[in-house]
Amino acid sequence: MRPAPDRRGPSRRTTARQERRQRSQAKRARKRRFFMAGGLIIALALITGLALPSFGVTPTPVEPETRDVAGTQLAIQEGDLLEPGETAEYDTSPPTSGPSWAEAAAWGVHEEQVADEAVVRNLRNGAVVFNYQLASGSQRAELQAFVESLPGYPDCYVLQPHAGVGEGEIELTAWGWRDVVTPSETDAMRDFVDDHRANGPDAEIRGESCGSGSGA
Repeated sequence: MRPAPDRRGPSRRTTARQERRQRSQAKRARKRRFFMAGGLIIALALITGLALPSFGVTPTPVEPETRDVAGTQLAIQEGDLLEPGETAEYDTSPPTSGPSWAEAAAWGVHEEQVADEAVVRNLRNGAVVFNYQLASGSQRAELQAFVESLPGYPDCYVLQPHAGVGEGEIELTAWGWRDVVTPSETDAMRDFVDDHRANGPDAEIRGESCGSGSGA
């Protein structure tokens, strides 16, 4: 007579092994899905990056900042060459154009106002003239130091007091241009120099930068 079959089922140890195996398989499956999804995202990004240029999608270029030309443009006053010592009437004071002597003022710093007829010759040669009316000695010294620090000094620069300028102001003049500033506005002064230095009609004819010394 055969013994009756064992109907107790798998042992607890066997069941635990099966559960661990199932959990391990599930974990590996999740990892595979994760890596597959990551790979798909990377592939899509690469495809999109390659495809966008073909559709004309390009970065928008950044335009450089621009500014208006410094100062105010004035009408050119016509004028002939004057005899030494002869005077002229100008449309503005200080003048920005007009008749002049043949000999220009010396470049650089002047403690007293120079004759307009001489300075207009400097303007024709491409000068930037710093005309001022400053009661403060420290402001005058600071302005002089600023002018002396400009490129090419003393050529192309004249610094002088001028009776036609308002108290506490600096009036910059070039051929056909002017600008009125205060002593603290050094950026505006520098812009004016950058835009108008060596732009006089005689400087353009000679093809050089202002000449040098008196009589240029």
